Amino acid sequence: MTTVHADIGALKGFHEALVRFRYAQQSGRDEIEMTRASLAAKASRWQARLEQCQAELDACRASDGEEPADCSAYERAVEQTGERLEHIRRWQQRVDAEASEFGGTASAYLDLLEVDLPRAESRLLAAITSLEAARGIPAGEP
Repeated sequence: MTTVHADIGALKGFHEALVRFRYAQQSGRDEIEMTRASLAAKASRWQARLEQCQAELDACRASDGEEPADCSAYERAVEQTGERLEHIRRWQQRVDAEASEFGGTASAYLDLLEVDLPRAESRLLAAITSLEAARGIPAGEP
């Protein structure tokens, strides 16, 4: 392999690394949004379950029997469901705080990732194509 071939190969490797880096950064933002959506869905399900448990407890307490009904199982269900919902809400707050911190840092690089990097990739690819044409190297050969 000649030096020119090696240099063009290195440029191609660099171009591929830039593309992978850009997509990895987008993937990170997508993961944050998927996590937020997942937690929101879980919170919604547990909120509905809490409301159901509370309604069952209220119905137990309102029963008109001669002896007071034992509603302790319903009380435990309300307590446990409320705790689970609170746990999910704490995770939502934590994810939001961490995502906000990440977003603040990443926003400084947003133009770089969304504008400058694709432009650099395009220019680099054009330079590689031009070098290959000037040296008579078939396109796509390392």
